[in-house]
Order: sequence, then structure tokens, then C-alpha cells
Amino acid sequence: MVQVAEPYFGDIAVHSHWVLPGIQEILDEQPQLTYTAADIYIACEEGSAALWIADEGFVISTGETDSFTGDRTFLVWVAWAKERGQNCVIKYYDFFERIAREAGFKNIEVRTPIRKLEPYLLAEGWTLDTAIYTREL
Repeated sequence: MVQVAEPYFGDIAVHSHWVLPGIQEILDEQPQLTYTAADIYIACEEGSAALWIADEGFVISTGETDSFTGDRTFLVWVAWAKERGQNCVIKYYDFFERIAREAGFKNIEVRTPIRKLEPYLLAEGWTLDTAIYTREL
């Protein structure tokens, strides 16, 4: 594989042989997530989500619109790395910030239930907006 300087837009159909198992790995580790790998595949195929390929793994992004303000948020929906601990969030943050700004997004957001990432993200200038705790009835 040729090393890339920054992530590039990828075709999920071409990369599904390794991206879908990565998505499934995330879903297996986080059973509270309600979507499937097929849902992500379809979103990428329909253009409502984007696959970004990097040497270390991939990111699936999508956009969300605040129903009250109309502000758009660039959401890093799924992120997977071949090896954890590679600091990919920081390594590629400037890239994702640039493409989000160019696309007219006001915010960039990452959601994770992995509490170990909180001090790391906060130290890198992220802000904790909301922690959601759910209890099934």
C-alpha cells in the first residue's frame, strides 16, 4: 500500500472487504449502537456519509443539522484504526477541520462511550457538550 499524507475519500464498495469488518468490530465492542454495518454501507453509497481512508484505518463521517439553529455539524460517525493508540484524532484533525470548513460546517464532533479518551480529547482543545446515560425500561 502506498503511504498517504492525509486521508482520502474512498468508495465503500471498493474497500468493503476490510472496512465492514472494522465497522463490525466497533459494533461488537459497543452493543448499545443501534445501526448496522449495512446501514453505514448504504449511507456511504447514497452519499449521506463519506468514507475516508488513511494509512492507519478509516473514518466514516456524516453531517447533522441543528433543527433550531440550522447550524451544520461534521460528525465523525465511526473511526477505526488497525492499531489503537496511534493518535489519529490529532494527526488528522487539521485535515478534517479543513474539509468541514470548506463544506460549510460550523462544528466538528466525535461521539464515543470510551471514557479513557475524555482527558486526551479535552487536553487537545475539544469541549465536552453532553454525556448521555441511558437505562433501558
